[in-house]
Amino acid sequence: MKKLLLGLVSLLSVGVSQKASAQFSIQKDTVAGYASDYNFELDNFFVNNSSTYSFISWKVVYTNLPAAPSQWNSSFGLCDNKNCYANNILDGTRTQTTDTIFPGPASSKGNFHIIYSELGNVTTYGPYYVTIEATDGVETHQATFVMYKYPTSVNNFSKTSELMVYPNPAANDLNVVYGNMDVKTIGVYNLIGKAVSYYRTSGNSAKLDLSAVPSGIYFLRLNDEQGHVLATRKFTKQ
Repeated sequence: MKKLLLGLVSLLSVGVSQKASAQFSIQKDTVAGYASDYNFELDNFFVNNSSTYSFISWKVVYTNLPAAPSQWNSSFGLCDNKNCYANNILDGTRTQTTDTIFPGPASSKGNFHIIYSELGNVTTYGPYYVTIEATDGVETHQATFVMYKYPTSVNNFSKTSELMVYPNPAANDLNVVYGNMDVKTIGVYNLIGKAVSYYRTSGNSAKLDLSAVPSGIYFLRLNDEQGHVLATRKFTKQ
């Protein structure tokens, strides 16, 4: 009986070890770009950090696009390495699964991108967001696509609309500049998704007091008044 129990414990240990090794990441927490009226593309990548191939499941968790893009289809729109998806992907109720993502650094095998060409009828310059949440069944990560439409005069566009986090690594204070993003709260989360600290914000920037946060790697989540995630960013606390 003792040998049988030891055998079961060994099998369970192997299973846990294999599950823990199935790690993945998203190359960039936030990708942003400026679009003219047509043919706008932003690229990001799912990265398989494990020793075996994997599949990633993902869905849209937030968007403020002014209208669902009617042109999106199987070859144009929000795309993973298997397909591009119609505009109903934006309602957040549909989960997609990627094609095989092989181990190794970011490559076309894990390409994840958005192609958007319907900013021609948009009367404001943005920013517009599409935030996706992805999981391999063990870890969960988020990434945000940020889109701006070119104004008539590029010189009149405020560059402070781009998200900036500094210094990184941070000691006791972390500065977050989010420009005209409608940020109302900022959360600090550890790598297993547990909230460590929470801040209410106003204006177009915030200075976060991290003196009570232990050293380590964390994620910022910038949220609007309804709690929707507008953007995420990784940082290190010294």
